[in-house]
Amino acid sequence: MQTGKSLARLAYKWILQARLYHLFFWLVYTLFFALAVQPGHNPREWVLYSGLILSLHGVVAYFNNYYLVNRYLYSRQYLTYVVLLALSVVAAIFPISIIVHNVINNKELKSIVWSWDFVLIIGLSVLFTVVLSMVLKLLKNWYSEEQLNKQLQQINLQTELKFLKSQINPHFLFNSLNNLYALTLTKSDQAPEVVLRLSNILRYVLYETADGPVPLEKEVRYLEDYIDLERIRVGSRVDIRFETQGHFGNWLIEPMLFLTFVENSFKHGVSAAIEHGWVHIHMAEHNGTLDFDIENSKADVAAGASHGPGGIGLENLRKRLDLSYAGRYQLNLTETPQAYKVHLTLQL
Repeated sequence: MQTGKSLARLAYKWILQARLYHLFFWLVYTLFFALAVQPGHNPREWVLYSGLILSLHGVVAYFNNYYLVNRYLYSRQYLTYVVLLALSVVAAIFPISIIVHNVINNKELKSIVWSWDFVLIIGLSVLFTVVLSMVLKLLKNWYSEEQLNKQLQQINLQTELKFLKSQINPHFLFNSLNNLYALTLTKSDQAPEVVLRLSNILRYVLYETADGPVPLEKEVRYLEDYIDLERIRVGSRVDIRFETQGHFGNWLIEPMLFLTFVENSFKHGVSAAIEHGWVHIHMAEHNGTLDFDIENSKADVAAGASHGPGGIGLENLRKRLDLSYAGRYQLNLTETPQAYKVHLTLQL
């Protein structure tokens, strides 16, 4: 199935590059015109004469799409555009009328070839072709712009991720190094563990997240290392819990997707203004659905500034979710007098 989709994609790209969709459009349009008008005595003549008539339609259509629209319509010279388009249609009416007069098989229709009614019919048919081709061109341009916008969004997303990786949260990094320095001074047994956790984090951020989605189990281990370092930093004064449930080895996920929530929770949940702080994190996978819940304590407004789970980091995260999991995620942020809560559901 994947091979078939890949071949179809390649064929579509080749058709676009070779402009064969123009040929396809005129072939289909000619067949419909031949069946509807039937100019001639047999199907072969229907197609031949229809192609001849529509070639004049095509001249006007391409003149409109590639000159009049770009030169006058986009520059808002509407009157000039309408006049030149009308003159183009009129210019095509005369040769089309001659062709129809010579090849038409219907005597009654042939008798009115040079009447005003017939001229109006021919003019409207040419105008219909012009409008149809212009609509299709505009749809194609819109689709191309949408694809370009998606590519630009993906590039911006990768740029944001690289920027995030280049920062590696300096505050967190400096705290970890300071803790490591203090532990080495006291020759604590925790010092090797801090070095190991920190090296795991740096390796993951710098090397393993470079190629897009990563195994979910690696993302979980990264969060565990991050949380363990925070646990060493704050000690026993903060109740920190990280619980996981389900099978993570079979799924891929965008890297560093939960980091913003975890950073915010430790930023606000371990404040010195909070006497008994806590950060509780729960991650569960069930049949390809991932539920991520994080909750942390908050300081009283009187004791310190109250900051919700927002900011630039959250806005960037929403952009990443919209790009990578459009229609496949739900994000709820709530605040109570005692806590901030985040609930994120992802379809993996």
